Amino acid sequence: MTVYGLQVEVSVGTDSGEGALQRLAVAFERAGAEVQDFGKWVFPKLAPVFEEAIDEQFAARGAGPMSGAWAPLTKDYAEWKSGRYPGMPLLELTGELRAALTTSSAPSSYRQWGANEFSFGTMGLEYASYHQVGTGRMPARPPFDFGPTFEQGLQHAAMSGLREAIKAGSSGALELEGEP
Repeated sequence: MTVYGLQVEVSVGTDSGEGALQRLAVAFERAGAEVQDFGKWVFPKLAPVFEEAIDEQFAARGAGPMSGAWAPLTKDYAEWKSGRYPGMPLLELTGELRAALTTSSAPSSYRQWGANEFSFGTMGLEYASYHQVGTGRMPARPPFDFGPTFEQGLQHAAMSGLREAIKAGSSGALELEGEP
């Protein structure tokens, strides 16, 4: 008869064995409360991921994985825009929309989160949604057009927040000397 085995040793600092397992159990119990508060640990880390991805979308003039490059302006509107706002690219008549979506401190940016809800967007720029979905007179030019890199960025940011929550919740338990 052949027996395959696996030995797992748990140690926390200088403590090992059953004592270390008990201390870890206490640490995870304490961390649970911290991990549940996504608004404190995870959500603040998501806004920069959105801002970076949207800034890249503006810089590329679209080219997102879902919609591709943004449609050019109509000839008449392009002439009007170049006369009044020379050099301003697509979706940037004044730059306010781009600023609101790429800079949390911009006057029209909207970043809000609570314990279980995260909101990201603009405030007071009614036309922002028209660019995202289009209208009967204007094609969609979505600033929110995310691909796998964005999803990976969100995952990394969320994991970073979770690690911090676990560390904050478990630090007291792991620092106890000789107590489970």
